Amino acid sequence: MKKLIAIDIDGTLINSKHEISERTKKTLLEAQKQGHKIMISSGRSQRGVEKYYKELELDKYEGYICNYNGAVVTDVKTNEIIINHTLNLEKMREMLKFSKTQDIYFVIYFNNIVYTDNLSTYNLDDILIKNDTLLKYVPNLVDSIDFKPNNILFTQDASKMTEPSKNIFEKFKYDFEFVYSEPFYFEAMPKNVSKGETLVEVAEKLGYNISDTVSFGDQGNDFTMIKLAGTGVAMGNSIDELKEIADFVTKTNDEDGVAEYIEKYILN
Repeated sequence: MKKLIAIDIDGTLINSKHEISERTKKTLLEAQKQGHKIMISSGRSQRGVEKYYKELELDKYEGYICNYNGAVVTDVKTNEIIINHTLNLEKMREMLKFSKTQDIYFVIYFNNIVYTDNLSTYNLDDILIKNDTLLKYVPNLVDSIDFKPNNILFTQDASKMTEPSKNIFEKFKYDFEFVYSEPFYFEAMPKNVSKGETLVEVAEKLGYNISDTVSFGDQGNDFTMIKLAGTGVAMGNSIDELKEIADFVTKTNDEDGVAEYIEKYILN
């Protein structure tokens, strides 16, 4: 049976050099030649995953990209957005105003632009490089925003992150979904949106049984994807919470863990 394979990027698809290894690339190209579908599933923006979907020729093999932790899905060949979940503007403003009372920063992604009202935002350079996006500085951002973004990224030094992220979560947990994508990145998505729920949604759209889906991940934002996929595969470098709920634990991202599993269990 042909599979729909959802793969996280950072810590999963790419190694610690931020590259797709030759073995992993060769394996994923072969999987597509054999009729399996690939969906890159990431917290990054569309621009932030472009390099990788081009390397894997997802346009040629009619693959998909899932961005902002499940909020947006694009058909790479046609460039058509097939899923687009946005934040409630009023509630988002309320949350961002509350976050300003906490020791935490935020940025807003929209149309491959990162918006900020604070140029001292923690890790801002990394955010821009990883997402390959432009920066737009808007001093009165919270009140002036007139578009509905797909997610909010909160950031702070990992040692200072626990209390402010907990306070935001407790106050707005019924309005948004929250995940840690890194110890220093805490993200807010529309309610009932996650990588896992979007994988289920895409599988239904494309006519796959959920039992014929496979997911690979390593962090907290991959939790639902690992749990809801027919087979959830945690990387050897995953956080312990992910390994505990995974159906299978493969090798690390520096040991070609994705290729290792696909070669053994999916390829002819």
